[in-house]
Amino acid sequence: MFAKLNEINWLAVLVAGFTMFMIGGIWYGAVFAKLWQRLHGYTDEQVKAMQKSRPPQVFFSIMIVAYILGALAMSFLVVNLGLRSAFDGAVLGAFLWLFATTAIGLTDHITRTRPFAAYMLDSSYQLVAFIAAGAILGAWR
Repeated sequence: MFAKLNEINWLAVLVAGFTMFMIGGIWYGAVFAKLWQRLHGYTDEQVKAMQKSRPPQVFFSIMIVAYILGALAMSFLVVNLGLRSAFDGAVLGAFLWLFATTAIGLTDHITRTRPFAAYMLDSSYQLVAFIAAGAILGAWR
């Protein structure tokens, strides 16, 4: 069933993974950094301690690898479902977001004391990232 490795556009996988990473950088760095910090209840000192515990080269390398693996998994679905447009890929991304963020994310959220707005901020990023990656993978076959 999932034996269509030869149909995967590996460059599209890399671009989709890197795009998810860049959206996260903009989302959590330039746009919502302070809001994320406040909603998650972190002080400036705690953020600095977290940054010190994971050097940037380790933190960002693991993140990029994770997004590329996610894009690869999405690419398997794009190929095996026969999707051939940005819209179809974006819809797949939205459905995957619905599973990954809603089912898994809400389950995680209810075990924590963070406000619902923290979940919404993170979930919204994931929706945008999943749709973007799906659109890239669907269009670039």
